[in-house]
Amino acid sequence: MRAPAEVLSRRLRRQADWCKQLDSPFYAALLHSAADDLESGGPVAGVLERLDEEPGTAALALRLMGAVHRLVLDDTLPALARHYPSAGGDGDASAAWPLFRDALAEHRDVLRSLVERGCQTNEVGRSAALVGGFLEVAHRSGMPLRILEIGASAGLNLRWDRYRYESPAGACGDPSSRVVFAHNYDVPPPLNRPAEVVERKGCDLQPIDPTSEEGALTLRSFIWADQLGRLAQLDGAIAIAADVPVEVERMDAASFLERELAVPRRDVATVVFHSVFMQYVDEAGRVKIAEALAGAPHVYHLRLEPEGSTFEVRLGDELLATCLPHGTHVVWNVDSSAK
Repeated sequence: MRAPAEVLSRRLRRQADWCKQLDSPFYAALLHSAADDLESGGPVAGVLERLDEEPGTAALALRLMGAVHRLVLDDTLPALARHYPSAGGDGDASAAWPLFRDALAEHRDVLRSLVERGCQTNEVGRSAALVGGFLEVAHRSGMPLRILEIGASAGLNLRWDRYRYESPAGACGDPSSRVVFAHNYDVPPPLNRPAEVVERKGCDLQPIDPTSEEGALTLRSFIWADQLGRLAQLDGAIAIAADVPVEVERMDAASFLERELAVPRRDVATVVFHSVFMQYVDEAGRVKIAEALAGAPHVYHLRLEPEGSTFEVRLGDELLATCLPHGTHVVWNVDSSAK
């Protein structure tokens, strides 16, 4: 059996590699330093003590970074903030690391409490990958959409139709939207299609109110601090959320689906969707979700989930597209003209 420190440091380094690949050199460097510190028994070990027993899919590294980022954003760590781009800092990871390490020691209990919370990273950029699926359902069904999101967090992707999507081959969405996805497509889906959302609901075990100060802080803390474009998109989505109320109920996914799908709806195309969610659900929960979907006829299942080194957008068993985890580099995979 591997020692706890080895398990945890491997997870930190794995996330560091992802951050480097996804253009976050600041977080990549900090996570590698954190892994070194953990292996030497430093303050990182104290904050992450005994968390090696969690599954590797629990996004521990992102929870650690989110916890520290939260204290930067709420002005608890002004010296560290001078190096955090999200707070106007210089992005110097070498200068940030000693202050980061000191924060772990000085605020151990607070950070430990924050790390123990679940990961709320339901990235709004994933709407750029999911939009092709929603448009495909509207095109195939010829009906307005009823959308149900499980693991919805703050429900920002439930407002996907209020954002703007642009590619050289077409565009859709609100031209005046504060959220614009203009560089997300390597091979775009057909965007010049109509779709009307007439009902939207979601569920989450720990829903977030994006219109509250606390909710907005939580969401912002999970954005990687050197990715200001993502932060701007999130802020735009939070502003839109104030104008487009959506109920995200505190409920487990299976119970939510069993209730919502109990009575077939013939007047709408019902779309159950989720993004980077199933890794947080245990096997029993996955079985119940699958049973709820299998027992509901005329329901479309749209999802964006990791598969190996990429992320897949699927409609039922059909592969619609691949992308990276934040909804970038979308490659559409369907000849929609034949459907």
